[in-house]
Amino acid sequence: MKLKTIKTILSHPFNRNRKIHALFTFFKRGVAIRLHQDAMVYPFISGTRLVVEKGMSSAELQIYTGLYDHEEMLFLMHFLRPEDTFVDIGANVGVYSVLAAGVAGAHVISFEPIPSTFANLKRNIVYNQLQDRSQLFNMGVGDKPETLVFSNALDAVNHVITDSNYSGPVSRIPVDSLDNMMVTESPNFLKIDVEGFEANVINGAIQTLQRPELRVIIMETNGLSDQYEYGQNYIHNKLLSYGFRPFNYNPSTRDIIPIETPNPANTIYIKDLDFAKERIKTAVKIPVIGKMF
Repeated sequence: MKLKTIKTILSHPFNRNRKIHALFTFFKRGVAIRLHQDAMVYPFISGTRLVVEKGMSSAELQIYTGLYDHEEMLFLMHFLRPEDTFVDIGANVGVYSVLAAGVAGAHVISFEPIPSTFANLKRNIVYNQLQDRSQLFNMGVGDKPETLVFSNALDAVNHVITDSNYSGPVSRIPVDSLDNMMVTESPNFLKIDVEGFEANVINGAIQTLQRPELRVIIMETNGLSDQYEYGQNYIHNKLLSYGFRPFNYNPSTRDIIPIETPNPANTIYIKDLDFAKERIKTAVKIPVIGKMF
C-alpha cells in the first residue's frame, strides 16, 4: 500500500518537477504519525486548512500533491461564486466542501453517511469557520427514503453493502433522495462520489436535474457503479438525456475540452457551456504550490 501511494504521489502532474519535495513531505508525515497519533493541521488553498488524522487517504493526498483532483477542483473554484449553492454528495472529510465554501465563498450542502467520517467533515468545516456557509447532513443520498447498510471501516471507499456475505463492520444509515432534500434549495453545482451508488443518486434527482440553475455535475466515473443494479453507461446516458455533456478541463489555459466518453476517474458534466466558459474566464486566479491558476 505504501509503494502504491508513493507511485501515485510521484506520478501526479503537480509533482513532476518537485518529486524530492513530495517524497520528503510523505516521509515527514510518516515520522510525525509515529511520534504522536493526534490529528494535525495542514495549510491547504487560499488560507484554508485541513485537519488530518492517520488513515485519511483522500485528505493525505492533498498534502502530498497540493491538490489531488487538480482539474476538477480548480474547475470548481474557477466556476463557483458566493451566490452559488454547491452540493457535495459523499463529502468524506470535506475537501471539496472546504474549497467551495472557503475559497469560492459558495453556500455548501454536504452529505456524508458514515458517522466517524461525518465528525471529521464537521471538524474541517468548523476549523475553517465555515459554519455560516455550510449545511451538513449525516446521511446518505439515494433514490428514495430508506435505511441502507454501509461499510464503515474503509475510509474513503465506504459504500452501500448489497452482498449478504460481506463480513466487515457495517452501519445502518438513513438515506433520502436529492429531490426530497432540495425542495427549498437551488443547487448550481453537484459533486457525486458515492463509490458506485451514483445511479441511485441520479434516479432520485429527476426534478433537480431539470432545474435551469443546475449547470455542472462532477461525477465519479471509475466503473464501480457496475457492481450495482445500474451501470456506468446508464448514468452517462441519463445525464446526456438531461442536457449534460462530458468535458475535461485544463486549469493552466482555462480551456473546457469536450470528450466523447467518461474518464476512468472523475468526469465534469456541463449543461450550459457558454455560461461555464464565461464564469471560468472571469474567475480570480488560485495559488497552488507556488503557481497561479
